[in-house]
Amino acid sequence: MHREPTLKDVQHAVELARAFLDDALTLLTAYVQSSPSLTRFLKDQGLNPETVLFSFSFPEELPAIFEVARRYFPENESYPVNPYALLLAIREAERGRKGFEFGIVAAKDTDLRTQAEWACATVKKNFERFRGSGEKDFIAFLGKRWAPIGAENDPKGLNKFWVDNVRYFYNLFRKGEER
Repeated sequence: MHREPTLKDVQHAVELARAFLDDALTLLTAYVQSSPSLTRFLKDQGLNPETVLFSFSFPEELPAIFEVARRYFPENESYPVNPYALLLAIREAERGRKGFEFGIVAAKDTDLRTQAEWACATVKKNFERFRGSGEKDFIAFLGKRWAPIGAENDPKGLNKFWVDNVRYFYNLFRKGEER
């Protein structure tokens, strides 16, 4: 027997939702405060610690990805986009299985570090190409090379979503204006 919810039912649901949100905010605050060095590192790299720590689907991979990225992207160099936010965005958009995390087809069945190295090298090389290209949108520029539309290895046509997906996650993970 189905009955329509009463005002009391709705009020109870709202109270539960409010309690859930309060608990989530308390946990978020405690987590961020308990890891000040990670939070500081994320901020120093131009990332939004809250969205990286709570929205990135592969938090256990962060140390390995950042370790590799630090070797490829020194802080004293200038980049058309934030390389750290871009790498996280690519990883999130690709959602590759183990050994294929960044969707790099040239390096088959490797490990996360090797995938991250290939991803960093590809991004760095395309930073150089982009500077001389006259184009204005690096993510679109990279998308033509990383996930070309109509590629033979994309039978379902998913590459057409790559640029928009990467751009969405890039904007989610980065903090404020470009550095």
